[in-house]
Amino acid sequence: MRQKGDKYRPIVHILKTKKGVPTVIYVSGRRYSLQHPDQFKR
Repeated sequence: MRQKGDKYRPIVHILKTKKGVPTVIYVSGRRYSLQHPDQFKR
């Protein structure tokens, strides 16, 4: 297992981009999406 402070290079798959910026990526079996600070404000 990795310990706190360890460094490594994960394999990242870019699933979606918008204007050249990755908005959805897949890292270590999990999907992450970019959320802008004002995305869900009403």
